[in-house]
Amino acid sequence: MSAPRPERADPPATRTQRWATLTPDALEDEIEANRRGERWVVVASAAGALATAVAVVLQAVTR
Repeated sequence: MSAPRPERADPPATRTQRWATLTPDALEDEIEANRRGERWVVVASAAGALATAVAVVLQAVTR
């Protein structure tokens, strides 16, 4: 009698489920996704700071 074989699991359906597998490929993909998200935050922050500076300068000039 042989040991029971584990059933083959379906591939993870979502990115979160894939990340939870902790495989090197899944972790590298998650790190890259986080880097992209961080870049967007930096760009949005810079755009917001620039817009604020322009608004302050325009208000100072029009007074």
